[in-house]
Amino acid sequence: MNKNEQVSFEEIFKQNERRVYYHIHQLRIQDPLQEFYREGLIAMWKTYGTYHPDEGPFATYFNFIIRNRLIKFLRKKQNDL
Repeated sequence: MNKNEQVSFEEIFKQNERRVYYHIHQLRIQDPLQEFYREGLIAMWKTYGTYHPDEGPFATYFNFIIRNRLIKFLRKKQNDL
């Protein structure tokens, strides 16, 4: 994404929704209530608002933020048990 180019969140969502599912699968998370999916979407939405092109590729930034958010949420859920 170019600094002068602004892509809508809907476009970003369509292009990257599968990343959330990918990380849920890679972390072997069972998500029947889609709580983790929602957390991934929240992470994606917040990331969209804070991304700076000079920090690296958008995909790498998304992967880092989404994965960490899911791990944090997983730990929280385990501690609540």
